[in-house]
Amino acid sequence: MGEAKSTTVLVVGAGPVGLLTALMLAQGGIDVDVIDSATEIDPRPRGIAYGPPAVRVLRRAGVLDRALERGAEGKRLIWRELNGKKITEIDFTSDPTFVDRSIILPVHLLAGLLYEELTKLDNAKVHWGCKYVGHTQDDSHVLVEAERNGKTEKFDVDFMVGCDGGRSSVRRALFNDSFPGKTWDVQIIRYDGFDKAGWSDTQWIVDTEHWGMACKIDDTGLWRFGYGERVALDEKDLKAGIAAKLKVLLPGAPEEGEYEVLRWSPFVMNNRCVGKMHVGRVLLAGDAAHLCNPMGGLGLTGGISDVGSLVDALQGIHEGRASLKILEIYDQTRREIFHKFIDPVSSANLERIWIDGSTALEKDPALQFMHTASQDPAKLAHLIRAQDVLTADLTKHYDL
Repeated sequence: MGEAKSTTVLVVGAGPVGLLTALMLAQGGIDVDVIDSATEIDPRPRGIAYGPPAVRVLRRAGVLDRALERGAEGKRLIWRELNGKKITEIDFTSDPTFVDRSIILPVHLLAGLLYEELTKLDNAKVHWGCKYVGHTQDDSHVLVEAERNGKTEKFDVDFMVGCDGGRSSVRRALFNDSFPGKTWDVQIIRYDGFDKAGWSDTQWIVDTEHWGMACKIDDTGLWRFGYGERVALDEKDLKAGIAAKLKVLLPGAPEEGEYEVLRWSPFVMNNRCVGKMHVGRVLLAGDAAHLCNPMGGLGLTGGISDVGSLVDALQGIHEGRASLKILEIYDQTRREIFHKFIDPVSSANLERIWIDGSTALEKDPALQFMHTASQDPAKLAHLIRAQDVLTADLTKHYDL
């Protein structure tokens, strides 16, 4: 085993994946700079659910307890017909041995928490309003060019990590417009607001036309709601239609004027993955590397699971326990996880909720399995641990 040396990393993107990457690397003694073109954390409604693999990474980073304080533990998943009738559910509390239950917490709140933790460390710094422009690299370092207040800034680092989201500038610098996959012919409209009495945790509404999801964010009466539109509408028309859509999707929902829409954000859904998650000393993680639709929270869970593997790799190099070959293992492992699990499962989750809810249990094998699992402890244990395949411990690949 070699000796630990001074290692520097630049993270592009101050979202939850970028900030978590920076925090965990800094905790391991690596010097980290984070740059983001924004001047503050993005408050728009985006990801909200963190599955068990992500929960374990948050615990490893020492922020799980604080995340639970600001959010809520996911206890049940429920599928409902449009009329509100329950199709089936998964109760994660029914298995007392399962302690890594999902967390519900809007990403901007997690990002805020991570930023607070990061500012406590002397070897990490976030540069707001600092835009990535480009980079060059050789066998020993990466020279990154950025722009802030009209002036050029340069960072000379050992590694750069692109965590700058679905429209990643780092990914484009590496691969131009190549981002294999597909765009769904529907869009999701998310917004925060209202309290739906009598419902709890996460509801998936199953219908051929009026499908969506409702998720309780915390105990203050705040909910996240998302629904699909099969036609492309501009933001004005989308916003004007929120109240009418809510009345159709949620029987007994409050009347317009009885609730407040705090934040809302429409977006087109993609399932895509880059052909390679590292080029030399430049790596990609989270949405910069792969995208999936939000049904099931696999995008955010997969991104945070990337962080666990990425930190293993860079920490091993920093400590002199791993050669640069581990970056190739990171790339191969994380892309395989996307193609074998995240992509097909998230796609099936989405397609499942736009079928006829009245016959869904009769026709959908996955819903049938979930339904029988509630009465079979062995099946339930398998079901609630299904996401464990997203975890990849790269320390076993240390080769020095």
